[in-house]
Formats: sequence, C-alpha cells, structure tokens
Amino acid sequence: MPRTYCTGITRAGNPCRGFAVSDAGYCQAHDPARADAHREAMRKGGEARSAVRRAARLWASRGEQIEPTALPAMLRATMVDVRAGIVEPGVAQALAALAKASVALSHDLELDARLTALERVAGITPPNVTHLNRRTG
Repeated sequence: MPRTYCTGITRAGNPCRGFAVSDAGYCQAHDPARADAHREAMRKGGEARSAVRRAARLWASRGEQIEPTALPAMLRATMVDVRAGIVEPGVAQALAALAKASVALSHDLELDARLTALERVAGITPPNVTHLNRRTG
C-alpha cells in the first residue's frame, strides 16, 4: 500500500513532506487531534537538550557560584595581571569568554524564572515541569 504525504502546511508555507499517520491525512506534527501531545513533546525535547540547562546542571553539581556582580572586578584584576606579565593573554581571553557566557546564562536563568511565574499565573504550566532555576536531584 503506498504511503500518503501529510496534507498539512509548514510554517514556511510549503506542503509538509511527512507521511500521514492519521485517517485525516496528517502527520504527527500536523494532526489537530494530537496538537496538545505534539506541543508537550516539543517542549520536553527542547528543554532536555538546552545548552543552558546543561550548563546549569554542571555548575550546580560542582556547587560553584560566582555572582555576576563580581565579574567586572575579576576581569579588571586579570587585565592588570596581563599587563604585569603574570597572566598570559590567552588565559585572559578564555576568562573573558567564560565571563560572557556566565552573564548570558544568568540572563537566561532570570528570563526562565520570569517565564515560569507568568506561566503559573496564566495556569498553563504542567505540574511536572522542572525549570532551570530549580536544582534537581
């Protein structure tokens, strides 16, 4: 029996190239009857692969906390040490890149906390969601 293609339309406006899995002629992603299940699967998949989530777990496992407010002083001290020949420029570059990543992570964690609060108020967050700002097992 030949397989039929999904009759759904992609976000780009093109015909979907997935195979139909329902009698209605839709793939799993476009089937209106599975919209809630598809949305939940997409959310879980993205959450588990998030680079921010991996970094947060790594830092939490090490128990290391550097306050973002301490970063400018650390960078200034490193610049002085580079000029004095105490620290190699490559090490300082790596420290600056890590500081930039740390600031970005702090920003992402703050946004996640704010989004969590909004979801809670709107009543759209499932009870089994674990967000970035909570330590897990």
